[in-house]
Amino acid sequence: MICAKAGKRQSRTRHVTPMPAPTFNLTSLISAAVAPVVLISAAAILLSGYSAKYGSISDRMRDLTGEYRRAETTPARKTLLKQQLTLFRRRIIAVWGATALLSFALLLFLGTVLSVILSTHEARLGWVGAGCLVCGLGLMVGAIMLELYEIRLARLAVDAELSDIFSDGS
Repeated sequence: MICAKAGKRQSRTRHVTPMPAPTFNLTSLISAAVAPVVLISAAAILLSGYSAKYGSISDRMRDLTGEYRRAETTPARKTLLKQQLTLFRRRIIAVWGATALLSFALLLFLGTVLSVILSTHEARLGWVGAGCLVCGLGLMVGAIMLELYEIRLARLAVDAELSDIFSDGS
């Protein structure tokens, strides 16, 4: 810029504050990693329950299909068994879906922990961790919703099993 009075060039200097170098603070690293680790534990507990439920449903399905295929099973009983097997099939699909979502959520939570650890050296990785955490939470919500759907199907399966006993509405 030229000054009108003196005809001299004035310079404008900009002060740029350098970003401080990331420091390694073990306490902050541990506290940042605690939330995803707790979520990993919660997801693992849910996953264990879903795995047990999957085994129980598949065992029950084997029993019902065996009964369905027996020659002495009456046509009325076969109709009830088919209704139940339809519900059990939907239940096992829902549990499988919940298990898959929780598995992916666990991977994302592990990604969050890794990015928290690595973000002490590179600030941009903090966004990766936040993204992994949010996506993992979304998958966990989806898994819980599928579990609620499966519980509803379980109630319908019990209703189908008891329909011939309580057909009078009692």
